[in-house]
Amino acid sequence: MLYVLGQFREVLKREAMLNAIARDQRGLFTLAQAEACGFARRTVTGRAARGLYEQVYPTVYGLAGSEATWHREVVAAVLSGTPPSAASHLTAAFLWNLTDQRPRRIEIVTLRHLRVKRLPFAVHESKDLIEDDIHFVDGIPTTSPARTLVDLGASAKLGPVARCLDTALRTKLVTLEEIDQLLRRVARRGRTGVATIRPLVQERLRWQSVTDSTLEDRFRAIVHKARLPVPVSQYDLHSDKGMFIGRFDFAYEGHMMLVELDSERYHMDPDSFQRDREKQTNAQLLGWTVYRFTWRDLTERADVVTSVLASILAK
Repeated sequence: MLYVLGQFREVLKREAMLNAIARDQRGLFTLAQAEACGFARRTVTGRAARGLYEQVYPTVYGLAGSEATWHREVVAAVLSGTPPSAASHLTAAFLWNLTDQRPRRIEIVTLRHLRVKRLPFAVHESKDLIEDDIHFVDGIPTTSPARTLVDLGASAKLGPVARCLDTALRTKLVTLEEIDQLLRRVARRGRTGVATIRPLVQERLRWQSVTDSTLEDRFRAIVHKARLPVPVSQYDLHSDKGMFIGRFDFAYEGHMMLVELDSERYHMDPDSFQRDREKQTNAQLLGWTVYRFTWRDLTERADVVTSVLASILAK
């Protein structure tokens, strides 16, 4: 009797362990996880045959009645890979909220994968994937923000990659230095994704090194070269009642025109962004027009900047 009771308790313990694993994985578990809990392979396959488990992929099973969702499909795809495996590329970008477009096809990255035909998801095999490259998003193993952005270049066009990169930087998910460090580790001849992300990172590293004084010097040079009137710099704007509205980079007082130069370092964090817009709104309420130019405007579209200024000053 005691022997039977002990066996029963052992069975309950195994069931509880497997159910806990499945609960954390949206009702899914692998054959290896079941065996680690003490279940024989034939027990798992037998339960699947009786409808107690659902066989999702050759080595991935689900508890009967588990809710079918897109996130569950991602977990199943990840579990089918050889550890370490993770959601990657556009799938990871969506999970990190770098894009609001859910990908049509799930993508994962793994060291190696069973050669199963007609999988409903894309598998990227990688020789440089390590545990540190994998984080958890909503309980799903997902490539880190830096790794996601580097890999993204292999399956997405330049425009979407750049937008995802800027979103990650703006929301402080990652730093340019972290991405650059990862590039140094994984970059090699033929490594996909690197050629797309590297120039974007290098360009933004240059932007980040730009200070307000550098921008102002370049703006003055552009104005001087175009033979336009030089505006007043560091202009303090006050209301008619003497209330201080804010300091603007440049001002053409006679035209009630203000110029603001936006650098990555001083204007792109949330607090600075909010203050700048409040200052601009208050200036516009007083009848001033505010024009904003970026480092890229001054370096790549200087002719557009001078055209805007010339058209206003000509009035």
